[in-house]
Amino acid sequence: MATWHRTAVRLGHQLDEWARRVHADAVVMGGDKWASNVLIRRLPHALRDRVVRVGGPTATDTGRALLEPQLNTVFHGRMAAHDRELVDVFIGRHALHGAATEGLSATVSALQRGQVAALLLNHPPGRSQRLWAGPQPTLLTLTEEELISFGVRAPREERADEALVRTLVGTSAELVVVPESELSLDEGVGALLRYADLGTPS
Repeated sequence: MATWHRTAVRLGHQLDEWARRVHADAVVMGGDKWASNVLIRRLPHALRDRVVRVGGPTATDTGRALLEPQLNTVFHGRMAAHDRELVDVFIGRHALHGAATEGLSATVSALQRGQVAALLLNHPPGRSQRLWAGPQPTLLTLTEEELISFGVRAPREERADEALVRTLVGTSAELVVVPESELSLDEGVGALLRYADLGTPS
């Protein structure tokens, strides 16, 4: 007990450095309540406000290093702060008819133009949902005919989730999964755009 007070100070500094480095949204603590309380009091105020306490079996009880059931409960449906900021920007831009779009057709058109900064999904596309893809990340369409009209000689029909992820990676766009309770998107999909011009799909 005597040494823990000194150890908690050192560990608190290490936790603060780690949280800053990875931009942590939360620090989850379990285990002995007294030891946790001492450690929490040693944390900087900014990090202390992000501490989430969990109960139940700890590593000493189970031999496991992780608290899977407790973590599932804590983070179920919870969005990261960065993702929430992107959603808030999307809502604001969409309300002002700015650089944001909604619906699968408009979003795919924006992906073709390399306009998408962040793709917003209410849920991953189902296995049955398909898109057509060409050799370049921006060659993505709803139909085979449209892809052929772009000059693609060997269009490929792919699962929508795989095609979308490849296009996002290829155009350096982000992916945000947002619960419908937070924001219900037309067809479950929308996009925060890098820019808008006369050719931007509405």
